[in-house]
Amino acid sequence: MAPTRCDCDRPRLTVVLSLAERGVPHGSAGHDIIYDYTRVSECSECGGGVVEHFSHDCWDIGDHADYDKYWWWRVDMDAIRELVRACPAPLDPGCGCPVHQGLGAGSPNPLPPSAETPYDDVTVPRAGVRVVDGVPRWA
Repeated sequence: MAPTRCDCDRPRLTVVLSLAERGVPHGSAGHDIIYDYTRVSECSECGGGVVEHFSHDCWDIGDHADYDKYWWWRVDMDAIRELVRACPAPLDPGCGCPVHQGLGAGSPNPLPPSAETPYDDVTVPRAGVRVVDGVPRWA
């Protein structure tokens, strides 16, 4: 069985922090080649967290398998919950608060292998968060 994005066999993820979003989802009115986002979600089954970056680019290169890419990291939800409490609009990727500015400016390290679906058999690294001068950053 391929690993799930959190720590359980049947993830039930709810977005708790939307850090970035660009474009319109494929198949929706107004979609124009690119759609991507970076989100932090929590699993209601295990309490685990995941940072997910999704990138869709359907410029016709002849290979539809290359349209969608996912990268994800497991994350400590205690740290994320604390940050979400300090944000006035956690689900608004355009929020200008220090949480969105800090975490939205980068991505966790190390960058895991990209996968065709969020459940491909890849190693899922853990992401950390540190606060530097009042601004959270991926550790």
